[in-house]
Amino acid sequence: MKTMDKTNLKRRSFLKGAAVSTVAVGSAAITGNAVADSAPETQAKSKQGYKLTRHIKEYYRLARF
Repeated sequence: MKTMDKTNLKRRSFLKGAAVSTVAVGSAAITGNAVADSAPETQAKSKQGYKLTRHIKEYYRLARF
């Protein structure tokens, strides 16, 4: 195989990989936005402030605060 043919194959493989990566990143961004949009609704419902729960007390005990 000629050197030029090998270079073209490498270039084609790179471009195919770049195209697949672009699609993957785009779909992840769309999915991430859908998840991020639903999070503020949950946070808005529970505006009760800081509560010292059993879990937080255990964290403080383990962290030695």
